[in-house]
Amino acid sequence: MEKYKSYLKLDKELVIVFLMVAISGIIYFFINNQRAFLNFFYLPVLTGAYFFGKRHGTYSAVLSVLIVFSMSYFIPETFRDPAERYPDLYKWLDICTWAGFLIITGYAMGYLYEKKEAYTFELKETYRGIVTMLSVIIDSSDKYTQNHSYRVANYSEKIARVAGLSEEEIEDIGTAALLHDLGKIGVSAEILHKISKLNDDERRKMASHTNNAVRFLEPVGGRVLKLLPLILNHHEKHNGNGYNGKMGDSIPIGAKIIAIADVYDALTSDRPYRKALSPIEAKQEILKGSGTDFDPEIVKFFEQVFPTLDIDGPMLKVI
Repeated sequence: MEKYKSYLKLDKELVIVFLMVAISGIIYFFINNQRAFLNFFYLPVLTGAYFFGKRHGTYSAVLSVLIVFSMSYFIPETFRDPAERYPDLYKWLDICTWAGFLIITGYAMGYLYEKKEAYTFELKETYRGIVTMLSVIIDSSDKYTQNHSYRVANYSEKIARVAGLSEEEIEDIGTAALLHDLGKIGVSAEILHKISKLNDDERRKMASHTNNAVRFLEPVGGRVLKLLPLILNHHEKHNGNGYNGKMGDSIPIGAKIIAIADVYDALTSDRPYRKALSPIEAKQEILKGSGTDFDPEIVKFFEQVFPTLDIDGPMLKVI
């Protein structure tokens, strides 16, 4: 990923340099009123400021100025208007004025971009902190599922990555997995820890935890709203026998992924009503549910990441 980012950065820098060279060529070969078209150099400068901040914005401006100064010095007729009373004086006066504004613009736009990025990062960190805090509250409320949400998020992100989803989708799925049991706060401890089979009323109360989570999170708004369908539908089954009766493609892919990660971790954890299964036994249970409980395609992705599921331990932060 880091290698890809390096190539992407290099490509953008090459685009900026290409723009400078292209603008220089157009001005020299095709434009009569050359000074007016100096403003086209704002394109590479603003591009550099937007992608890389004030440092590259300033560098782009300085490089543009050097290109124009070099053209003006080595090709004297460039940017020169013979009709003017003092053509050389006015030429250099216009170029110096333009150069000053260009450098100031590059620095200022880059500075504003960096401020925006810093503010966005701060908001994102605050969001992550709130999510982490909520996940700790969820796990600490039930001694039998301590760190369950962290492990489910870890497993979910691994499956989502193998499924070829984007980084933003993977992050959303991991965050939704951290919060998938938030609604259990509204379910009594007696039901959560009951050893015997739940009766119909208790099953309804347990099934309500997905709706409870949505009710808790919906007022937060913003990016959290994207997570609600994943949390609401993580107990849906591929054949339609889940909490809300959704089936097949009507279930969001993120919810399908969290469902498998959730069941796998539940099977490999001690519960009040049974001892934990081994990872291999839990895997076999997931495979048995392919096509009925779980989407067969997601099960295939689960199989691919299975050897890595238990080597990292529980997650300690939101990714």
